[in-house]
Amino acid sequence: MIENSLPPRRGMTEVMFPFFAWHARSPLEGSAFTQAFLKHRPDEHWVLVGEGVAQCHGQLWTAWHSAARRQQRGTSLARSFDAEFLRYLAGTHHVSEAFKRAGVRNDDLSGCFLRLPMGEESIETLPQPDAEQVAMIESQAADLAASLGVELTNKGLECTIEGAERLGLLSTNTGAPTCDALVGHVLSAEFHS
Repeated sequence: MIENSLPPRRGMTEVMFPFFAWHARSPLEGSAFTQAFLKHRPDEHWVLVGEGVAQCHGQLWTAWHSAARRQQRGTSLARSFDAEFLRYLAGTHHVSEAFKRAGVRNDDLSGCFLRLPMGEESIETLPQPDAEQVAMIESQAADLAASLGVELTNKGLECTIEGAERLGLLSTNTGAPTCDALVGHVLSAEFHS
């Protein structure tokens, strides 16, 4: 008999990943916007992704968990936790390819700011900020948006063909991908070279 010593917990699709959708008034120049983001972000746990990249909570948590596990083991392929997260999110072994797939591109009008929980925290359970931390993160997101001249929106995460193709997930012509397919794409970063 196999005994599970872990207490029951909520799944990755049920726990919201800290994300803030934003919209620009006019098409962006990807490189300049990314440089401005790096200058204004509160710390290295804020990540910028382009239009349609963040699609479901399970996808984001899987990328975070995979990057955090590598960081704890000291086997990260990227130099920083945020870059390792993007590598997994893009489903690739190559950091440079991850930035091309997941980053803001020329003419993007929208995207997301993602707030990565600290990689040093336990990865046995999904980290959830308390009310004070939530207020601080929301304030930081509002300040970041104002600094970059974009507006935060209430848009939720949505699985789309365009976003999946942008990440390098091949289209199956059966409509938008499922969250499970996106999770599989994240995990494929271990195998794709």
